[in-house]
Amino acid sequence: MNESGKTQISVMIVDDHPIVRSGLRSLLSNYSDMRLAGEAETAAQAIALCNKLQPDVILLDIRMPGMTGLDAIRDIIHTAPETRVLMLSSFEEDEYLNRALQAGAHGYILKSASDETLVTAVRAAYRGERVLSPTMVDRLVRQVTTAKRVQVQHTLGLSNADVNILNLIAQGASNARLAGELFVSEATVKRKLQELFEKLSVGTRAQAAAEAMRRGLLDNYTESMAK
Repeated sequence: MNESGKTQISVMIVDDHPIVRSGLRSLLSNYSDMRLAGEAETAAQAIALCNKLQPDVILLDIRMPGMTGLDAIRDIIHTAPETRVLMLSSFEEDEYLNRALQAGAHGYILKSASDETLVTAVRAAYRGERVLSPTMVDRLVRQVTTAKRVQVQHTLGLSNADVNILNLIAQGASNARLAGELFVSEATVKRKLQELFEKLSVGTRAQAAAEAMRRGLLDNYTESMAK
């Protein structure tokens, strides 16, 4: 218990770099509601220590000698089901983010994050909340948006070329510009537009652009689409 009577959050640090562990150890010592439960430099050590220490939160690195942090998440959760795993990584790759969340991690924080961000993440993970670095939130949102767009395209029978046309329409592109962008004649453009209108159940370019925006098919919205 700290001076206020509040139970401290026990945190275990898992990273193969001594300087990183030292920095995190120093950071945690500045907060009365946190205490260092233990340290490990490999995933295998982390799993063994979890079984013994049952920490509240683990700050787990991804790349370490032997078993990676990503590979260890499920074993850690199995060994210490109440422990919250917070990935602490230098990598922003979607693959790492997806694998971590699918394996059961409660969060993914970049090592470039501020001390305040990291401490806030530890507290949030302790409460059972899911936490991500702001840039990782953006990546996750883009993934979801892309998946939704693909689903909408499939439902409406739209090709990538159709979506490109809709984006150009939203930018106010004329038939002549569309013809130049698509390397086709203006007559072909008119035919393609009519086909698009039928797929979207609209009658005008403005309506097509508005419907495309409503369904999340546009890369960017501009005022020209309403003209």
